[in-house]
Amino acid sequence: WLHLKNQLYQNIDIRALIFLPLLQAMEETMQEDEKKFRFLIDGFPRNGDNLQGWKKVMEGKADVKFVLFFDCGNEVCIDRCLERGKSSGRSDDNRESLEKRIQTYLQSTRPIIDLYEESGKVRTIDASRCVDE
Repeated sequence: WLHLKNQLYQNIDIRALIFLPLLQAMEETMQEDEKKFRFLIDGFPRNGDNLQGWKKVMEGKADVKFVLFFDCGNEVCIDRCLERGKSSGRSDDNRESLEKRIQTYLQSTRPIIDLYEESGKVRTIDASRCVDE
């Protein structure tokens, strides 16, 4: 693992290294139990640097079966986060911060989803419906 980590630091933009603990945990889990080789990775990759780092390290080691995309309109997301903000104590649950986060998503994350879509690996869930639906 140390060799892999050193290789990453030499070859990948530092912004892509956010996933090092994730990779380490996956490797350790697979070594401990060969039956544990499937993983659900939530919210990753979030941008091109993450994707580049993932491909560089995991090429030939991991096969992404699909991306589970929870599709929800911007206003519904904002409304839900504003509602959450009433009790969460999160200072970023305000309209201005949420709109900035949506712009970041549209510029950085959505293009990654589109890439996976082009290869037929996106499965979409309509997340705009209420929990009861």
